[in-house]
Amino acid sequence: MSNQAKKKVSAYHDSLILIAFVLVGAVIGIVLGEKASFLYPIGQIWLNMLFVLLVPLIFFSIAGSIAAVADTKRIGKLLLLTIGIFIVTAAFAGIFMFLVTGIFGVDTSVQMEAGESAINAADSVGTQIVNAFTVNDFPLVISRGHILALIVFTVFFGVTVSALGEEGRAVSQWLADLSKVFYKMVALLMKLAPIGLMAYFANLTGTYGAELLKSYGRGLLIYYPAAIVYFFAFLALYAFIAAGPWGVRNFFRQILTPALTALGTRSSAATLPLQLDACDKLGVPREVSSVVVPVGATCHMDGACLATIYEIVFCCVMFGRPLRSLSDFAFALVIAVAGSVAVSSVPGGGAAMETMVISSFGFPTIVLPVLLMMTQLFDAGCTLINSCGDTAASMLVTRFLYGKDWYKKDLNRAEAANTVTKAGAING
Repeated sequence: MSNQAKKKVSAYHDSLILIAFVLVGAVIGIVLGEKASFLYPIGQIWLNMLFVLLVPLIFFSIAGSIAAVADTKRIGKLLLLTIGIFIVTAAFAGIFMFLVTGIFGVDTSVQMEAGESAINAADSVGTQIVNAFTVNDFPLVISRGHILALIVFTVFFGVTVSALGEEGRAVSQWLADLSKVFYKMVALLMKLAPIGLMAYFANLTGTYGAELLKSYGRGLLIYYPAAIVYFFAFLALYAFIAAGPWGVRNFFRQILTPALTALGTRSSAATLPLQLDACDKLGVPREVSSVVVPVGATCHMDGACLATIYEIVFCCVMFGRPLRSLSDFAFALVIAVAGSVAVSSVPGGGAAMETMVISSFGFPTIVLPVLLMMTQLFDAGCTLINSCGDTAASMLVTRFLYGKDWYKKDLNRAEAANTVTKAGAING
């Protein structure tokens, strides 16, 4: 086996082990039935430990990243445009998945007892958003029941530390150090994920039977065709908006290697140098690609938004609370977009994203292991769209900054010439 093949196998190693243990748990549950409940405490202990880590993990990771930005004015315009494009494309992804699930539906064979839903049909979408993004007392903001409110507070805190400059350097370093500690704690806990999820799924399948596995199969049959359509149709649309027919032709010509790498490694970070190289060949100036691609690797997750919308619709059906009104769909879209942009950079195997969905909709915590497993199954498709979408986003940002004929100019050469001229003026 070649080194490249070994790397690809290694990238799937943890997921394959996790899936294998979950299948073992499912078999135990099917064989033992309700007697498999003796394994429930093992799974619940692991889950509770994960819940405890989520709030400090989100706070220190997001606040630390923002606080470390020293010169916010220099790239402020570029970042605002970049984040704006990320939000718009994520919204398109979410709307597309609503259409897919509306046409093909989701599996309805598993029905669970619902808790108190966060969605009230009598509430306007404005009221739902206010309740999701804000709380009226500080103790509530450090609860996993209000993840989005925690993110709003965390971003505000990080921006304030960054704005203090030198005075905030000690706090910024403290945030960075603590984030490393919690990253490590989550990494250690996730090593126990196969055992924890095996025990949890043994109890779940013992209670609900093999229908739970059927739900996963249905999810795969819906998500991956939808992801393929999004990849070829929507990324082509973004490339067309950026540079017309030339953009579409050359985007798909340059994106093949990054796309195969994304599928092989399931890592947006692994595709970074390839995405940057593709941007160079497309004529995207490095001052744009060097910001958009790395930022996109952590907060441009259209593939994750597709998956999140599917999971929201699936859970609403599973708990007998389907989305009905326009405000229900709008609220779900806001949650999915916010999660794909704000929470995706937080490590932990998607737990932060899934917990945000659970807390926003008031689903029982029993559904978290179900969603974590679904996230693992969707991950390769998510990575493909997430990473390749960064190159398309770089083209869009360049279009809005440099005009519709940007690809006809040699912007990288012009940028290099300007750098040399400035350096000469300084030396002179």
